[in-house]
Amino acid sequence: MSDGSLERFSGRGKYEFVLPADLAGKILLAEAWGRVLGQGFTVEGDYRKGSAVLRELVGESGWGNERAHIVIPPKYETLAISKGGRNPGRWNLTFSELTDAPKLTTETSGTTSRIYCHRGQKTEAEVDFQGHGAVWFCDVEWRKKQKLIGHSDKFRGTIVIPGPGLVAVTGGHGGGLQWGSLLEWKMTLHPA
Repeated sequence: MSDGSLERFSGRGKYEFVLPADLAGKILLAEAWGRVLGQGFTVEGDYRKGSAVLRELVGESGWGNERAHIVIPPKYETLAISKGGRNPGRWNLTFSELTDAPKLTTETSGTTSRIYCHRGQKTEAEVDFQGHGAVWFCDVEWRKKQKLIGHSDKFRGTIVIPGPGLVAVTGGHGGGLQWGSLLEWKMTLHPA
């Protein structure tokens, strides 16, 4: 991510924190990572529905020190770090604006969920996933989301990125956006 980080939180073991006033109510891009040999951690969010406070899974970090991107919707007041019923090891979260996502380059690859800014025009891209995954296109306000491709197993294909916006590489199970570790994936843009 760029130097546009708003806040950084780090710790060890289970932890809960209220989002600071300058982050609350915003759509945030979180970068989540642990220690080199760690098994990662989960990020859950608390939100109000009527008089009840509900908790749901927001996303997961990458394994070890692989940095995963997670989009944090504005509805969450509190975030909780855990590893299911167990204590996670060392964890780190850095928050920034969605528009601070790294630029989508001609060839991009990884092993975690990631978000990229695409500032170019409509373009084709070749995608190659060694396991489940999906590629989504979203506007910069994170309102209009369109799944460009997704499968629950290894796949290769060609997608069309419709123009400027955000390109999200995520897990592919269950049809929605899923943040965390993936098997190796690669995206190659075709020159216009």
